[in-house]
This record gives sequence, structure tokens and C-alpha cells, in this order.
Amino acid sequence: MSSWVKDRFMHLSRWREYAEKIAKSAKELYPQAEVYVFGGVAEDRITVLSDIDILVILPGKSVQELRELRTRIFLNAVDKYGLPFDSPVELHVVNEERAKIYFRLAKKMIKII
Repeated sequence: MSSWVKDRFMHLSRWREYAEKIAKSAKELYPQAEVYVFGGVAEDRITVLSDIDILVILPGKSVQELRELRTRIFLNAVDKYGLPFDSPVELHVVNEERAKIYFRLAKKMIKII
């Protein structure tokens, strides 16, 4: 197995730890944030091409605010909580209206507290 594949699976196996770092970062910046993991990781379908899909719900935020907060949440998680910069995290930062779509389409959601 190549070192890239080993590294990728190592990152993916730490999905809960990474999601908790994102949740801490999101709640520090916006205390009402809700954080969920969904997709292949939540459904236990991890492959070398998987990423860690994390849904962050920020009530009452505009699309422009959400774009800015997505970057702030990620960088804060890296700088303050030790999230590896190269972690395969895919952040989906949405308001409560857009979150309804994710809940309708996702097969499984795991809430991160």
C-alpha cells in the first residue's frame, strides 16, 4: 500500500476527532452552531477516495456570511484545535433552510456535540 493511501486512511479513521475539532471551532465562533457528519464516513462506507463530510448549520446567516464563516471555522480548527491542514474534511456550512435539503438527502447524520 502506498504511503499516500496509508496517510489517507489514517486521516479517515480519525473522522470523529476531526469533526469534534470543527465543532469546537464552529461553536466558539457561533455558539448556536449545530454540527453533523454525513456521507460515506457516517454510513461506514470509507474508501481511499472518501472525504469527511461535515455539515455546520448556522441559523440566520446569509449566503455571503456563510462563505466567510466556512473559511474562519476551518482555519480556527487548524490553528487553535490542531486539525491537520491536509485533513480530508469537506465543510458544508449552511443556514437552517438549506440544512433541510441535507437532512432530506442524507441516509445517515451523526450529530457531533
